[in-house]
Amino acid sequence: MKKTRATKWVWLTGMVVMIGIVMAPLFMMVKYSISDRSSVVTGGAVIPLWPYHPTLEQFRALAAMDRFAEAALTSLEIALLSVVISLIIGTPAAYALVRHRFPGALVLATFLISVRFFPDIVSVIPIVETFTTVGLVNSVAGVAMAHSLLSIPYVIFIAMGVFEAIPRDLDEQAQVLGASKAYSFIRVILPVALPGLAAASIYVFLLSWDEFIFAYFLLIFGDLSTLPVLLQKILSWTPQHNLLAAISVMLSIPVILFTFIVQKYMQTGATAGAIK
Repeated sequence: MKKTRATKWVWLTGMVVMIGIVMAPLFMMVKYSISDRSSVVTGGAVIPLWPYHPTLEQFRALAAMDRFAEAALTSLEIALLSVVISLIIGTPAAYALVRHRFPGALVLATFLISVRFFPDIVSVIPIVETFTTVGLVNSVAGVAMAHSLLSIPYVIFIAMGVFEAIPRDLDEQAQVLGASKAYSFIRVILPVALPGLAAASIYVFLLSWDEFIFAYFLLIFGDLSTLPVLLQKILSWTPQHNLLAAISVMLSIPVILFTFIVQKYMQTGATAGAIK
């Protein structure tokens, strides 16, 4: 009994420590975002654990900044379009690789996933040159397509694991009842695969939302800008910590909202579908 109780206390202590490690950066980010100038510029004194005079001045300044609102909207459009493109291309590709075995399928899957072994900076130049030729630079579609090139291998990898876990009986029984392969894929398999595809969409959204290199080179000569690119421009004049923290909070909010929205489909898909 004593050993069991001691084990529980060890686990509880470990959980509290891990939660503290995760929450500490979030606390510092929120604290600095609502800090007044006297709480940041202390003249050599110790920075207080909580601001002397909490304020939303930094958020009001960001809301009044036209470039920030435009960059946020551009980043959101690019991220959502990247999710759509990646799922439309990656999901059927993963299903075909798992369900329809053909010579070289394993080699092809390995090749598709190994594309991400190369650093982004290696592929940014040829992609920018190609997109310049076809007129996709300085556009939301061009950046979204570039981000899709980065995320599609991950979507294929995640979706392959999802489809491998779904029994083949679902496909076969749907086709026995008269459904075509396309109908059984769309109306039978996809609802069951929603949890895994929702997780993949969250990953794609995060990748696109935070991506800098492709967005910078594809938008460098235009008026459009994503939030990471705008943040790099703001860092050039060394802003105070409270402004940077406020930007970080604003960058985190859409990701949290998108995760909560998609989580509903993860819960729905977990109980959808059954073997008749």
